[in-house]
Amino acid sequence: QQQQQQQHLHYNMTNSTLMTMVQSFFGTDKRDEALNEAPVVRQFVPTKRLSESDYVVIDMLNSSGHEQVAFCICDPDLNDLPICFASDGFCTFTGYAPSEIEGKNCRFLQGTDTSVEDVNRIRTAIKERKSCSVNLLNYRKDGTSFANEFFLSPLCDQDGKLLYYIGVQCPVDSLGPGQMPKNAGWVYTMGSHA
Repeated sequence: QQQQQQQHLHYNMTNSTLMTMVQSFFGTDKRDEALNEAPVVRQFVPTKRLSESDYVVIDMLNSSGHEQVAFCICDPDLNDLPICFASDGFCTFTGYAPSEIEGKNCRFLQGTDTSVEDVNRIRTAIKERKSCSVNLLNYRKDGTSFANEFFLSPLCDQDGKLLYYIGVQCPVDSLGPGQMPKNAGWVYTMGSHA
C-alpha cells in the first residue's frame, strides 16, 4: 500500500508538472483546449493484489507505447467470467465500446465459423487455471471476421491464488499453424511469463 501511495504521489507530481508545462507553452487561455485534445488512454487498475511478476505485465500494458495492444481482463470471482476491463486496443480491434464489452463474457466475439475445438481448448485452460495460445477466428461488431493468435494467462497473487485472467489478441494474416503475431516480442514476453 505504501508503494501505491508513492506511485500515486509520483503521478500527481507528474500531472502537475505536465499541466505547468502545457500552461507555460500554450498560455492559460489555451491550456484546457490543448489538454482536451490529448487522447485519454484507459488503463487497467487491479482491485486485487497481484504478484509482482503479474504487476510487471500490467504495468507494461499500461505504459506508453502499448496503447494499441488488444487485451482484456476477466474476473473469475464473478458469475460467467465477465470482462472487467477492455483496453483501448481491444476496443479498436473489435469495434466495440468499453461499455458494450465490460460485464460480458468473451464468447460474444464468437461466430458461425469460430472453431468449437478452439473454444474448448480455451475452456479447458480456464478450468485447469493454465495458460494457452489458440489461433482463433472471431468477429467484430460490424460482423467481419478476423484471425488472431489469442493468448490466455491467469493472473495470481503472491501465493498463487487466481485473481484474474488476461486475454491478449494478436492480429495474424490467416488461420492456421505457423502464424507469427505482428508483435512477436510482446508475445515472447507473455510466453515467458506463463
